[in-house]
Amino acid sequence: KLKLMKANHTSQQYRLEDDIAKKYPQQIAALTERIDGLKEDIATYENNKPADKESFNMTVEDKEYTEKKEAGTAIIALCRHTAELSVAKKIGEYLGMKMLLAYDRFCGRFTVYVKGKISHPVEMGADAVGNIARIGNMLEGMIKELCEAEARLENVQHQYEVAKSEVGKSFEKEAELNEKLERLSELNALLNMDEKGDAEAIEAESEEKTRHEAEVPTEKPSIIETLRAETEKIKQMPARVFEKRQEEFAL
Repeated sequence: KLKLMKANHTSQQYRLEDDIAKKYPQQIAALTERIDGLKEDIATYENNKPADKESFNMTVEDKEYTEKKEAGTAIIALCRHTAELSVAKKIGEYLGMKMLLAYDRFCGRFTVYVKGKISHPVEMGADAVGNIARIGNMLEGMIKELCEAEARLENVQHQYEVAKSEVGKSFEKEAELNEKLERLSELNALLNMDEKGDAEAIEAESEEKTRHEAEVPTEKPSIIETLRAETEKIKQMPARVFEKRQEEFAL
């Protein structure tokens, strides 16, 4: 378990180093750029939007429209000719910002990008007036988007500082892990000695068995040889014993 914890700690250290070197700086740079762009586009919108909410003016294909329905209809008409385009095409201007139209073949949808300092995508639908309302809602929502981007930036900066404080820290249970590894080595050494002793005993037993088998004849003597051996033994007996054995054989 300690070795697994150590591996996780090492992996986390590598991840922190990578986050500090790449991830957080890239996120901070991207969010900072977006915040600056939002601030500039909000200022452009505030300076160009009419005081009268009912007033409307949009340029589509070099033609000015003062009616939302007519402007929306002109955008829908352009969508029919943009389906073959693979890149965004400029179609007009609105409140000091450019409008570009693009078609996403994979999703099968049209998108108008209102571009000031940065681009703001607005998905188009089949309702002409509804499309103009979507563009207006996006522009009004830039202030909320700015607040969210600033909050994300603050959060990423905090994570960045935490990562810098955590990177380089040693494994908190390093001493315990080393102690357990040392004890494990001792136990392994003892087990190896036991295994060696068992192996030597088995080898000695095998050698003894081999030696015994070598001493024992592998074949039984024949009957004739046995009789001859017995006869020689009888001949070597004392006379008194020999006579007694003769009597026994005679019986």
